[in-house]
Amino acid sequence: MNMKGLHAALAASFCAAPLALAGAADSRSFEMMAYTNWPGGAEIESGDYEAAIAAAQAHLRNDDRTIALVAATNLCVALTVTGELTDAVAPCDMAVTLAKRVERETIRGYVSREEHSRALSNRGVLRAVSGDALAAAADFRAASGMRGAAAAAHRNLAHLEGSGPSPSESLAARGPE
Repeated sequence: MNMKGLHAALAASFCAAPLALAGAADSRSFEMMAYTNWPGGAEIESGDYEAAIAAAQAHLRNDDRTIALVAATNLCVALTVTGELTDAVAPCDMAVTLAKRVERETIRGYVSREEHSRALSNRGVLRAVSGDALAAAADFRAASGMRGAAAAAHRNLAHLEGSGPSPSESLAARGPE
């Protein structure tokens, strides 16, 4: 599959899937993005986080970087939403690393930063709800500044810097609008 096809397949697998931790998903919540049509995604969308964790972990060490990226992303989201913040660090970091590698594989000069932006924004949410607002802001700013930036990165940064519930009081997981 060429990179345009890969990015189209990944983007098409994102959909709005509001999930809440300590409150309903709304404009005052942090947003995470999961790949809903990939390992662990349907389970995240349905709120079955234990099954999402198991499905994502089963594909985490896949030789296919795209599948590993999706699994790491979905594991990052599921662990963060369930409050297993220490366990979420490694898959969130892995998703950022894998997103960079997937995006380096260009065909005919096509480069997108969508996956990298999503991974950074998700990791920023983890950092925010873990109490590291400086690192969260750095991830949100980096994600927001990329070509093809996830809209959630902009909203997450605004939420972090604005008023509303504290980072530990709100978390939502959804796809881009």
